[in-house]
Amino acid sequence: MNLVIRRKSWLIILLVGFQLAVSLVGVSLFANWGLLQVTRIVRVQVMKDNEQIAAQMARLILQLQPKAPSKGHQNWERVQTLVESISLPNDGFLCIIESDSGRLLCHPDLRTVPDMMSPAMIPLNQSKGQVSPIMKAEGMGWATMPDGNHLIAVHDIPSMGIRVLAHQREAGLLHAASSIIWPIQVGGSVVAGLLSLVVLVGGIWIVSGYENRLALINADLANLVKARTKSLMTTRNAVIFGLAKLAESRDTDTGEHLERIRVFSMLLARELQKTHRDITKDYIETLGLASSLHDIGKVGIPDKVLLKPGKFDAEERAIMETHAQLGAECLHAIETQLGEDDFLSMAHEIALWHHEKFDGTGYPMQIAGELIPLSARIVAVADVYDALISPRVYKRPMSHEQAASIIHKGSGQHFDPEIVAAFRSVEKTFMQITQAFHTSLNVKLPPPTKDSSTTRDCACV
Repeated sequence: MNLVIRRKSWLIILLVGFQLAVSLVGVSLFANWGLLQVTRIVRVQVMKDNEQIAAQMARLILQLQPKAPSKGHQNWERVQTLVESISLPNDGFLCIIESDSGRLLCHPDLRTVPDMMSPAMIPLNQSKGQVSPIMKAEGMGWATMPDGNHLIAVHDIPSMGIRVLAHQREAGLLHAASSIIWPIQVGGSVVAGLLSLVVLVGGIWIVSGYENRLALINADLANLVKARTKSLMTTRNAVIFGLAKLAESRDTDTGEHLERIRVFSMLLARELQKTHRDITKDYIETLGLASSLHDIGKVGIPDKVLLKPGKFDAEERAIMETHAQLGAECLHAIETQLGEDDFLSMAHEIALWHHEKFDGTGYPMQIAGELIPLSARIVAVADVYDALISPRVYKRPMSHEQAASIIHKGSGQHFDPEIVAAFRSVEKTFMQITQAFHTSLNVKLPPPTKDSSTTRDCACV
C-alpha cells in the first residue's frame, strides 16, 4: 500500500509540476503581452513629449535670434551651447539641421566629432505607413540610427530654414517598460509557485489520508474475505470428504483409508518436490484433499459387484472399471457448475486416471508414461499400497514388506519408476504408518482362500 501511495504522490507531483509549468508559461505570456502594451503606450507618450520638446526648442531659438545660426558664428555658439545643455530621457538629445541641404548645424557631440553624419537622409517611419527622409518629414516617428532605433520628433522653422530634431533612444524606453513589467512577472511566478506548493502539499496530504483509510478498509475486507473463504473452504472440504466417505463406506472400509491415502500421497509428493519445481506447497495440499475423491465413482457400482467376495468375471470387471469414468463425470459436472478450480481439476484427473498403468495396460483409456497426469501417478502408488495392507471382504491385509515388494516389482510396468524411487526414499514412514494401522486393527478377517482364482486382484480396483 505504501508503494501505491508513493506512486500516487509522484503522480500528484508530476501533475502539480505540469500545472506550475503551465502557470509560469501563462505568466510569461502575460508579461510579454503587458510589455508590448506598456511599450506601445510609453512609445506614443515619448514621441508626443519629443514633439513638445522640439516645438519648445524652436520657440526658444526664435527668441534668441532671427537668423539661422552659422557654425563658428556667435549665434551658433549660443544655440550649440543650448543644445549641449539639454539632456532628454533615454539618452535623448536635440539637434538642428538645415532644411534644404540637410547639413547638421548643432549636435551635443559636434564639437568633439566635427565630421558627424547628419541624420537628414535617414527615413522617418511615421504613423499610417508614411516614410520620408527626416529633412522632408514633419511630425513624429521612428528611425533606425547607427546605435539603434530612435524616436524622433521634427519641428520645422521655415523662417530660419532649419529643423529642430528631438531624439530619444528606443532601447531606453524598452528598459523602462521592462522595469515596470519585471516585478509583475516575478510576483506572478512567485504566486504561481506558492499556489502549486499549496496544491502539492494539500494533494499529497489528502491522498495519503484517503489511502490510509482505504488501506484500513481493504485490510478489513481482506480479513473478512479470508475468513469467509476459509469458512467456505472448510465447509466444502467437509462435504467432499463426507461424500468420499459415503462412497468408501459401501466398500466395507472403515473410512481411515481416505486419510491414509491423503498422507501417503502427500509423503510421495514432498519427496518428489526435491526434483520437481512444479510441485509446490499448494500443490501438495491440493493433492492431499483431491486424493480423497479418487474412488467417488464407486457410488454408481451395484452392491452385488462392489461387495462381491470372490473374483470378478469379465462382465463384473467391466462394470467395476466404470467407476473411474463415473467419478470423473461427477466431478466434471461439479466443476461446470462452480467454474474452474485447481482442486476440482486435480480431483478429476485422479478419479479418471489413477487406475492407468505406466506401461499403458490400465484403464479406462490405456494411456501410458507421462501422458498420465502426475497427480494420478502418485495416487496410483498410494492407493495400491493401502489396498494391499488393508483387509477386504475378499482378502486378508498384507504386511508392509509384502506390499512394498509388489510396489517395487511394479516399477516401470504398473507404476512410474520415479515415484517408486520416491516410495523407496520414504518407505520407512510408510512402514511406521502401516504398523500403527495393523496394531489398531480390530476386525474379523475371513480365512484365506486356497483357490487363488476366487481372489480378486485388489490392485486393479
